[in-house]
Amino acid sequence: MSTPQTSQLTRRGFFGASLGTALTTAVAPTAFAAETSAPAVFPETSFALNGVDAKIYSKAIAEPVRVLQISDAHLFLDDERGADYRDYSKRMAAAYNKTKHFKTGADTNPIDELTKTLADVTPEKYDAVVLTGDILSFPSAAGVDFLLEKLGATGVPYYYVAGNHDWHFEGLPGPSADLRAEWTSKILAPLYPKGADPLAHSVDVKGVKLLLVDDSTYEILPSQLDFVRRELAAGLPTALFMHIPLYAPGRSVGYGVGHPKWGAATDGGWQIERRERWPEAGHTETTFAFRRDVLAAPNLVGVFTGHVHLSSLDVCEGKANLTARAAVDGSTVKIEFLPLV
Repeated sequence: MSTPQTSQLTRRGFFGASLGTALTTAVAPTAFAAETSAPAVFPETSFALNGVDAKIYSKAIAEPVRVLQISDAHLFLDDERGADYRDYSKRMAAAYNKTKHFKTGADTNPIDELTKTLADVTPEKYDAVVLTGDILSFPSAAGVDFLLEKLGATGVPYYYVAGNHDWHFEGLPGPSADLRAEWTSKILAPLYPKGADPLAHSVDVKGVKLLLVDDSTYEILPSQLDFVRRELAAGLPTALFMHIPLYAPGRSVGYGVGHPKWGAATDGGWQIERRERWPEAGHTETTFAFRRDVLAAPNLVGVFTGHVHLSSLDVCEGKANLTARAAVDGSTVKIEFLPLV
């Protein structure tokens, strides 16, 4: 069975203590330029959107890099290994098991659509597949087995970052950070490159850095912020992939990483999702610093997320922030990084 592979991976310890440690410290606000050695001036870069397909042109990109983004497939596969958790998975198991195809309107379902999508993925068409969370509707060993089989058959390297549903059994008690650590270890671990830290890892694909950061609790840990600062400091053209979008002015708290109104007062989903409520105090300074620093990085060429189930584009600090429509109906995003000539 194939596993994610690439010529160069930046990895950190998977089962380190930081994985299960709740965020209790803050990072003082600091301008990105003061923290890194990234160039103050980056070669000319532009962004084009054709339907739901994105093209990033830059004089810093030497050769084309083709990436397929898949987000929010919400697979509901399960078997006897999940039998003891049916009371915690039953709502989400039924949430998306019947859908309409985004183009034809025909009756379909996420399993059939993802099967067809991945059957069309070949090394001739793509350099990488990036899965930006909520690929599962709940932690499911059967779902992970399905993904490993279908992704492995493509022959294309694949990279995964978790969404808030991938590790969440609704009603299972405990802090979100602890539950994420537990079910990442028990269920999701095979989806990551061997030795990679699920919270933050990166891959160099033909000179373009793909940076994968787990923001599925809406918060950023100090270790993640430090990692991202170091990765951006390398100066390569860098695309950031997460599940939950960065805050964009005018957007709802669903675009929640760094949203000034995120917190207990605006948490409308904690009861139906039977989870820990967002904190009264809102975001930590670390999360605000993360948003501020990545958008200030001159070599950040785009941010690609999901979570909100619709295709949207925001330009923040001159940086394109694209959300992917949910793959429950067959939707994907083709991202091309191209030389600007």
